[in-house]
Amino acid sequence: MIDEHLKAARAVSALMGTRIQIVIPSILAEGETFDARISITGADALPVCAMGCKLHFEGCLGIEGLPQTLELDPNSSTAVISHLTAMGSSPVALVRARIEQQSAQGRVAGVSSNPAWIFKEPPYRLFWGDLHVHTNYSNCHAWRCLDPEWCYDYAQNISLLDFVAAADHLRGIAADTQRWPRLQALAKRYNIPGRFVTFPGFESSHAQGYGGDNNAYYLDDDAPYFWLEREDMHGAAPAVHLRELWEQLDRNRKPYFTIPHHTGRARKYRAWDEDYYNPDREPLFEIYSSWGSSEMRHTRLPISGGNNDAPSYFVDALKAGTRFGVIASSDDHATLPGSVHHFRTEPYCNPSLNGYSHKGLAAVRAPELTRGALFGAMQKRSTYATTHARSLVDMTVGDGTMGQEMPSGQRLDKTRKITVRFTLEGSASAKVTLMRNGVEFDTRSLRGSEIMTSVNNVVFEDAQDINKVALCGTKFHPEPFLVYYARIEDRNGEHQWTSPLWIDLI
Repeated sequence: MIDEHLKAARAVSALMGTRIQIVIPSILAEGETFDARISITGADALPVCAMGCKLHFEGCLGIEGLPQTLELDPNSSTAVISHLTAMGSSPVALVRARIEQQSAQGRVAGVSSNPAWIFKEPPYRLFWGDLHVHTNYSNCHAWRCLDPEWCYDYAQNISLLDFVAAADHLRGIAADTQRWPRLQALAKRYNIPGRFVTFPGFESSHAQGYGGDNNAYYLDDDAPYFWLEREDMHGAAPAVHLRELWEQLDRNRKPYFTIPHHTGRARKYRAWDEDYYNPDREPLFEIYSSWGSSEMRHTRLPISGGNNDAPSYFVDALKAGTRFGVIASSDDHATLPGSVHHFRTEPYCNPSLNGYSHKGLAAVRAPELTRGALFGAMQKRSTYATTHARSLVDMTVGDGTMGQEMPSGQRLDKTRKITVRFTLEGSASAKVTLMRNGVEFDTRSLRGSEIMTSVNNVVFEDAQDINKVALCGTKFHPEPFLVYYARIEDRNGEHQWTSPLWIDLI
């Protein structure tokens, strides 16, 4: 009897870390034909074969053309279901499947795809990516980082992302003259408009007081990386100012932007009482990665290694008058972009407590899946951030939506209705917090399965006179304004952050 229980326990244990991911496009037009993509990974986030797994599709929404069952190829870790159609009978599309696996001995498990919103005429498309991946060209965590080509293959075929960037440390890129040309060539080869998008990029680290950690991204494949042949350029925290990075990239005359990250870390942070910030060069803020959140000093996602006490967080940046949209990404040092996994520790050592299993994703709203469209959308802050779930989120004030600036006018002076619209992936509870001027304004809680199967609207009303609550005389925007953004948390620990919306007083 003990042997039978042990055998059953081992069979279940083998499945515990297995993840079947089903991905569909997040925005669909009524009547549109599309594919559902499937990948299977193990506890280490590496691809594994299906092992005789069968999917029974039950309780699906808004989709026509799914088979009753799909037997996955036991020799493959991926699959595609083609010729599906979005139906207008539901505003949300969702694939659900019951999993049958012989080794599970009668135990039943289920899996769902990400949700999709169905429109008669989509106002935008929504694409998912990871813009902060490290490879073995970074010269850090060398035993677990992998080749840059793996980064692109994994992102496209295993994590099923729409876009990715290998953003290696400059000190690693500069260590070998062949590295940047190969990174350029790979970004060019894997960039397939309409199917998968890559961005050439790198991480530029600067000492505390010099700009902290930033990533740079290019529109063109032939753009050069940043380097100065000086002694102070070397090391993990060069005493080279962020302004010098911008000045050299400006001289290159290649379109680019930079994104700060880890501004709230205990060391090498960037504070918003310092005298540099450039909205034309840095439209976005990486609010979360596997190392934690820089939204504010105290959160449920503190930064690994400790937070600082300076005015260095996203809320401080807003209070100082900056105008950042938000993204999240992995900052992954195992070259597993868009994955869910705990950090792989060194062989034979205890598991690491650093990092979160949720790695972070960037959501970009753009008209099409091309590098130019995504690049332009990010410059316009048409983005939001999630810890990993591909939840659908929007925030509007009147005719304005997140990422935008709008004038106040008589219609908004006395009362403003802020609507947060969302459909969660994988959770039946939500805590929605509206932030005004970098401070919590109001919170609502919702429960019920409809959170995953319908479009949920939470409406906040701000009836305070805009002239009395506006921020005035801020460091980087002295004219009076209001700024709102929303954060959604679910019981699984997932977070979503909208980009802010600014109302300028007229």
